[in-house]
Order: sequence, then structure tokens, then C-alpha cells
Amino acid sequence: MNRLRPFMRTAMALALVCGAVGAWAEDPKPGSTEVVEGAKKVGQGLEEAAKGVGKTVTEGAKAAGSRLKRAGEEAEPIGDRLHDRAKGFGEALWDGMKYVGRTVKGFFAGD
Repeated sequence: MNRLRPFMRTAMALALVCGAVGAWAEDPKPGSTEVVEGAKKVGQGLEEAAKGVGKTVTEGAKAAGSRLKRAGEEAEPIGDRLHDRAKGFGEALWDGMKYVGRTVKGFFAGD
């Protein structure tokens, strides 16, 4: 929206100038026709500018998406290694807990 403000200001100024010129003309009808034609041209310019901004945003989003995809692919092996190590730690912890349980049981059972 901020990028369209200069275009909107230009359109308003053009409409005011054309309106003032039309008011000074002897026959107001040709002046009003010029204002209408000028407004149409400004509207077309704004439309083209909005399309250009939209295309820029779309292309930027595509580029950002591809970069994120590559980053995810590069991070996948690291994530897999981290998962494997965390799983190994959990299994070792579980084995230690079972050992402690058997030792305590053996102590009280007299094994």
C-alpha cells in the first residue's frame, strides 16, 4: 500500500490540475472529457503498478520458498543424527534404570 501512495497522489494532483484547466476553458465539456481520459490513464497506470508489485511479491515468495526448501534439505542429515543420538541416550538411560531396578530387587530378595 505504501508503494501505491505516490501514484495515488499523482493521480489526485493530475485530476485537480485537469479540473482547474477545465474550469478555465470556455466550454466545460471538452475539459471534463480530458479529466475523464486522464483519470482512465491514471487508473490504468495504477493497475499496471499494482500488477507489477504483485508479480514482485510472487517472485519473492517463490525465491524464499526455494531457499527454505534447500535449507530444510541441508538440515535433514543433521536432524537425523540428532534423532539417532537422542534415541541412543534414551535407550541407555532406560537400560540403566532397568539395571538399578534389578539390583534393588536383588538386594531385597537376597539374590
